[in-house]
Amino acid sequence: MDALATLTHYPVHLTGNPIVVNTEAADPITYPDRTGLRYGLTLMTPPYFLANTFEELDTLVASEIPPEVLATGSVYKGAYFDIARHLDSLLIRTPPTFRQPTIGICESLTTPYYVRRIRTHDDALIDQVDSPVAYAIKAGVAERDYAAYHDFFFTEYIGKGKRFLTWAANARTVHADQPEYLYLLTHFSPLPTSLKLISQVYYTDGTSERLVANQLTTVYPYKVYCFPVGPQALELTSRPKPVSPYEVWVSNQDDERLTEIRWYRLETQYRRTVRFLLFANSLGGFDTLYCTGKGVEQVRYVRQITERFTGYDYRPEFSEKEINEVTGERELTVSTGWLSKAQGDYLQELALSPEIYLVTDRAYLPVIPVTDSLKTADDDETLLGRNFVFRYTNPEQHYSRLPSPDHLPKRPTGWRPKAITCLLDANGKRTGMKAAVLLEKYYVDDNTRVPEAPIKSNVPGTEGYLPPVPSADCLASPFLSAAISRSGTFQRSNCGADQVGGPALITVPAGLFGSEVSQADADSKAEAEFTRLITQSYADQYGSCTTAPKLYAWDVPAGHWHYRSGSPQQMQVYFGSQPWGNSWTEQGQTGPYVFPQNANDLNFPVQGDLYWWFLMLTGKAGQTYRIEVFSNGTLVIDRSVVLNHEGGEHLWLFGTDGVSFYNPLSGSKVYVKMTEQ
Repeated sequence: MDALATLTHYPVHLTGNPIVVNTEAADPITYPDRTGLRYGLTLMTPPYFLANTFEELDTLVASEIPPEVLATGSVYKGAYFDIARHLDSLLIRTPPTFRQPTIGICESLTTPYYVRRIRTHDDALIDQVDSPVAYAIKAGVAERDYAAYHDFFFTEYIGKGKRFLTWAANARTVHADQPEYLYLLTHFSPLPTSLKLISQVYYTDGTSERLVANQLTTVYPYKVYCFPVGPQALELTSRPKPVSPYEVWVSNQDDERLTEIRWYRLETQYRRTVRFLLFANSLGGFDTLYCTGKGVEQVRYVRQITERFTGYDYRPEFSEKEINEVTGERELTVSTGWLSKAQGDYLQELALSPEIYLVTDRAYLPVIPVTDSLKTADDDETLLGRNFVFRYTNPEQHYSRLPSPDHLPKRPTGWRPKAITCLLDANGKRTGMKAAVLLEKYYVDDNTRVPEAPIKSNVPGTEGYLPPVPSADCLASPFLSAAISRSGTFQRSNCGADQVGGPALITVPAGLFGSEVSQADADSKAEAEFTRLITQSYADQYGSCTTAPKLYAWDVPAGHWHYRSGSPQQMQVYFGSQPWGNSWTEQGQTGPYVFPQNANDLNFPVQGDLYWWFLMLTGKAGQTYRIEVFSNGTLVIDRSVVLNHEGGEHLWLFGTDGVSFYNPLSGSKVYVKMTEQ
């Protein structure tokens, strides 16, 4: 079993669900008259596969949402645009080729994009701002899950679970002739230089064997790869010993596992009827339904009848009516066979699929479901079966039963580059490799283009693929990100006794990210990496721990004293007669001494009215805590507090009786310690 790779997964937007972009409202003070305001959004996408340039796909224009009047003032929300349908229309699903033997790529299933926000007033430009480059995929989730998961689906669910793009159960029974495929999105870093399809084969005699079933050495970021994992593609039926179950996963060039492990049982039981339905799932891949129930095919014929003049000799063999055209519409009724309740629920994926194919001996034939209802649950059912009716999409006008055309002669053809580009890594930087991204087909004998062949993407594993080559033109990216070195907002929480945790210094090196669009786009990628690292787990691993925290050092501005808490998540401090502090009561206020809730290491001005400095505590209800206040390392307040039934308490910061108060002087470094008794 390969060890798991350490990966960072990045978000990808689902075009099957809303992708909403907000353009911030123009300043209401600068533009009190809102009637002339207009908001525009230009959607920019690459013109072809792997292109590093962007072109305008569409421009949307809207007025702003009317201001919402509240008791505290008016809220200006600007304008909202849903760009999902525009992106979805650009993307195309790529079904696997018939009996696909190698790893394939779905070149049109994902796309990078960015939006340009435009604000005008009376047709005069206010500003124009380009967003960072984002990525979208032709996929979607159920409406009930959209609100919670639309920003986290590919990071928290797919990424953390290292899942393939399928909702199918991870324990499937497959037939020896069944085509089966798994799909992987490379939205992670570091990007592997190679993808290996690994199969762990278990034999009936109790032995097992690890096999490298397939390998691809050209890998692009944010692309979907198709892995054939059926018994025929893995050559399991020709193994020297009978195969029982087998497992598959994908590893990188260092044999580190990139995905979950999928388990299959190779069925050896005789089935009188076997059919396979290949269909597009909700996540952009294609799944296979193995049907073992009875099937019935029938053809409905439509005849076009014309009438003609018989002449005046009235010959009996001459027909006055003639069949001008006959068209047959073929329908297939198929039963799934016995299924579990979970498998029956998964049939909704088939019913919702926009692309369905019947697997035959020479092609995947497209069909359309005629069935318009599906019983999804029945409390009285343990095992269940369902019937589906499909209509073949292509009508029939003639009958034939010819052998496979593989042996027929063909005119020699080849493929040549139509467009080239520099390849980028997962961070948007050039790799030093140049690739042909578009190919056209031509006849080898006279060098002319094949007129009926479309210009296609240069996809690894497909006919005519041209591998990338080193190029000096592709060594340096036009825009590289600037360095970032700032402390995070989380404090280390796992320090030892009598220690206080501090923030972790987060550093994103200069030049870690690149862009072909703008410097702002490169810097935004670095900022996104910085934001990704602002977590409690990162602070607990890299944050500082200060021993004897009451003696801490700090450069305090003149005329100020400094506040630090040993338990910042359990303490809030505020000044009752001014908007000063980090308590919930100060949030939404403005001023130089208003800080985020529970923030630590704060400077406050020296003043004499100490009665209004308060401390709010939270902890265990009914628990006694010792509260110690130090100034420059000297204990000035020492008291015990029992928290109320709500687990809180409100008390003076610099006093205990409401009469005598400690007065911190300019430069004082105050430390508040909270200890459970």
